[in-house]
Amino acid sequence: MTTKRKKYPAGKRAATRWLNSKILVPEVRDAIDTLRIVDTHEHLDEEATRLRQPNNLTRLFKFYAFDDVATAGLSPEAQQRFYDPEVSGQEQWKLIRSIWPFVRHTGYCQAIRLSIKELYGIDDLRDDTIEPLLERIARRNRPGVLRWILEDVCGIECCLVNAIDAPPGDLCRTTAHPGLFLFDLGVAPLCANDLKVEPYEKFSGIACHNLADWKRILDFYFTRWGGQVVAIKNQCAYWRTLKFDDVPESEAAPLFEKWLLRKEAVTGAERKAVQDFNFHYCIRRAIDLNLPVKIHTGYHAGQGYMDMSLFQPKDLANLFRQYPRARFDLFHIGYPEHLDVVALVKQYGNVWADLCWTWIIDPQASLQFVRHALSALPSNKMFGFGGDYGFADVAYGHSRIARDGIALALSEAVREGRLTRADAKAVARRWLRENAMEFYRIQEKRAVQASGQPAPSAEASLRA
Repeated sequence: MTTKRKKYPAGKRAATRWLNSKILVPEVRDAIDTLRIVDTHEHLDEEATRLRQPNNLTRLFKFYAFDDVATAGLSPEAQQRFYDPEVSGQEQWKLIRSIWPFVRHTGYCQAIRLSIKELYGIDDLRDDTIEPLLERIARRNRPGVLRWILEDVCGIECCLVNAIDAPPGDLCRTTAHPGLFLFDLGVAPLCANDLKVEPYEKFSGIACHNLADWKRILDFYFTRWGGQVVAIKNQCAYWRTLKFDDVPESEAAPLFEKWLLRKEAVTGAERKAVQDFNFHYCIRRAIDLNLPVKIHTGYHAGQGYMDMSLFQPKDLANLFRQYPRARFDLFHIGYPEHLDVVALVKQYGNVWADLCWTWIIDPQASLQFVRHALSALPSNKMFGFGGDYGFADVAYGHSRIARDGIALALSEAVREGRLTRADAKAVARRWLRENAMEFYRIQEKRAVQASGQPAPSAEASLRA
């Protein structure tokens, strides 16, 4: 299908920028504004799910602005009340109204402000704008809303989705939005501290009596989804270290049976050994299927619990050396250890950097990273944008911050004579579209989706 080339955002509302466009080289700015980009990371709901959700402020703030509101001083009682299923948008605003002036400038909240201005014509959150905003969201919230937001307004070619709402016992989900949504195989649950085999036995139809059976269950998921998904994804850095030792099967097998089959108490080291075995096994299967390996590195969503020792990107170096045929995508540029990621991507041919989520965590650090990447890294080793949202509306503001940040870094290089205008436009295409299209084999995966072939049964997976 041919899509009409147009600017994102629409010309008459081009004021919805993160930066003053006068500081950007016009030719570079316009090339980036008209580029249909690949969004390398989202957690987006299906549209049918969205249409059933209450129309209040929860979805705008849950990803991730509420974290800044909470750390700015919102009381625990108000935090709990904000997420009450029965609370109205007007009451939610009253809870956070006194905090909003302290946070409206952060990346998280800038994304909200840019999004509601472009999508709904509301320039900011105030007493007099909450009701009109909710009314306009409700008016637009009908079938087709996701494609309007993502394709028409954001200029997104497709979203690579990590389905944290996969059905019980599965590691991915199907979609009513083929071509727009492509998926990761979410392997983080296999590294969970509360891992249980029963849901996977039930879903796969394979009884698990030992580690060999468990491997057959894992193979089932790779056969079921391997042709359709774009990558495997592991975000276990939220609860454990990124140091994955290569545990021999002979060592892992008795620990697997002790922990997961006999349900006996295990030490942290024993549990980690089984988790490590699982992830190494998944990496090997990903290599077999030519699937990249996405890994969460860096900052933790939420507030009040982050352990920075868990998400150090340098802890992954043993995997990069052990699996030269694997391709690793380091999410969130390891922020705040983003210079470590520059060094790792520069050192290892099988490692890429991904700015997903990072533009709203810290726009200035993201801009700094792009400047470093421009000087230190090959232009085919980075992905420039991923929204990392569950609610599509805020993706506009995030994508605007990313487009403008990349345009600024490239404009600086043009003005300083380090890049020609043609070079700058080529780099932008690489970072925002072409790298992801090639790395994730997007056209091939879309063709598999379009074929409409059902997922194979457990028996078919085992035969394969």
